[in-house]
Amino acid sequence: QFIFMPIAGLAQGATPIISYNYGAEKPERVKQTIKLLITSSVIYTTVFGLFIQFFPDLLIGMFTTEPALIAATRWTMRIFCFGVFFLGFQVSCQQSFIAFGQAKISAFMALLRKVILLIPLILLLPRFMTDNPVFGVYLAEPITDFIAAATTTIVFFNFVKKELAF
Repeated sequence: QFIFMPIAGLAQGATPIISYNYGAEKPERVKQTIKLLITSSVIYTTVFGLFIQFFPDLLIGMFTTEPALIAATRWTMRIFCFGVFFLGFQVSCQQSFIAFGQAKISAFMALLRKVILLIPLILLLPRFMTDNPVFGVYLAEPITDFIAAATTTIVFFNFVKKELAF
């Protein structure tokens, strides 16, 4: 939630600006807002993602001082949170679909990330990683985040390109 909530706040704050300018047929303002939203979100997720990769103990230390738990959490957090690098694109584009009145596409992209891709990967990857099946469970999250972010971003930019050709 440390990562997701600020991005969601940025995206939800940009939604009425995108929507208003889209309705007013001001495509340049829409493009500027989307660019600022994605840039801000990607910078935030990159900084936070690097922080997690290089200083996981600082974040883990906020919740426990138990050395064994810190050691166990360190590697899992790095793997699980690697998808943070892609989250800025996914959340920004997904929320922006709502600004264009495309709630169904937005809902599908949310389901793609947390249901359609994640659940099957959590069930399948451990079967292929017989040496360490738990690794497969944690690896499912960044794989899902990457695929969902790539899919959402491609669909979104194709939609925007077509939609903003007033």
